[in-house]
Amino acid sequence: MNRSGRSLLPKGVASFLPEEAARQRAIERKSLALFKRRGYLEVVTPTFEYLDVFSLGTADTHLDHAYKFVDRATGRMMVLRSDVTPQIARMAATLLRDRPRPLRLCYSANVFRHAEAHAGREREIFQIGAELIGAPGIDADVEAIALAIDLLRMLGLLSFKVVLGQMAFTRGVLAPFAAKPELFEKILHAVAKKKAAALDATLHPPEIDATLRRAVLSLPHLYGGQETFKAAKSFAKQPACRAGLSRLCAVYERLVQRGDAAHLGVDLGEVRGLDYYTGVVFEIFAEGVGSALGGGGRYDGLLEKFGRPAPAIGFAVDVERLQAALDHASSPAAS
Repeated sequence: MNRSGRSLLPKGVASFLPEEAARQRAIERKSLALFKRRGYLEVVTPTFEYLDVFSLGTADTHLDHAYKFVDRATGRMMVLRSDVTPQIARMAATLLRDRPRPLRLCYSANVFRHAEAHAGREREIFQIGAELIGAPGIDADVEAIALAIDLLRMLGLLSFKVVLGQMAFTRGVLAPFAAKPELFEKILHAVAKKKAAALDATLHPPEIDATLRRAVLSLPHLYGGQETFKAAKSFAKQPACRAGLSRLCAVYERLVQRGDAAHLGVDLGEVRGLDYYTGVVFEIFAEGVGSALGGGGRYDGLLEKFGRPAPAIGFAVDVERLQAALDHASSPAAS
């Protein structure tokens, strides 16, 4: 605050003093070095661009919270980037369209998302991330998740959880409600918040089949470890559901074979990015931080929107939250 009582900075942005800036730059430098060793090449994307182009590949939730303004030169609406992945997808589908696949690309960038001041969320978010484009199989899923795990270990974070989900499974269970947008949104909200009572109350219409109702009511409870796959099998009625569940189980087993069992969890009620992700998804959590450090997943439909279809998977990590987790882990209270 200044003497007039007015804040000198908008809510949700921060200045970094020398020590903080040095720690953040160290995370970025070490992360990019690891990505490079794994064959990922760094790219830099525009800070702002035309809204009509950016919106082609952006999830509705990100676009709703994007900062928009008018380009003085053309009168076209512009937007500050709220997500780097669509920009890299467009780059891969256009400027890099003739490069051999798979493409391995990485970045360090800030993104901008409007959030209400009382929500306690940052509006400028510093991210590091990696994208694997043109690789459709389980090997690629494992590579992306393993890279995120190795990144955290390399930076010194030893206690964390990577919680895996599968959009093909969740979407298959919820597919019968897609034609009823209002009901669908209520169900999604209840599943996302794991509010079993609210979900039960929402599923009252008599036309809802009892078997379908049981499957949807199971979603908030399909959370835990490897045993979750067994519990979910009885609800995987559609071929896409069964295939998605089988694939996630295979990814989980491969990560266990790598020695990552202690870091893994499963959440088959994950609906974050249902309009964006197409397969395996994951979020990263650590003690001392109230929100996810980062996450990612498979987005096989995104590059098609820019003219060249290709499978893809990637992830991003919030640098400030990661630093908070590292600080917590090194504090006396955590030992």
